Amino acid sequence: MKSISRILAVVFIAGLATGCANSQLQADVDQLKAQMKDVSTQAAEANERSKAAEATANRAEQTANDTNSKLDRMFKKSMMK
Repeated sequence: MKSISRILAVVFIAGLATGCANSQLQADVDQLKAQMKDVSTQAAEANERSKAAEATANRAEQTANDTNSKLDRMFKKSMMK
């Protein structure tokens, strides 16, 4: 009877330890999920900013190309005189 009680006590303590470990593991998983959500949001924001920067760069390139074309036409016109 004493040995059964000891075995049950050991099993009970092991069960409690496992339950605590599982709840800690679940808390860690929940924390990681929250961090992943934050990282995903930051990545989406960074993607939007990069798209805006690319659009600005494209406009600047187009302006530079237009200016070069105008200068070329002015140069050719002055050479014809």
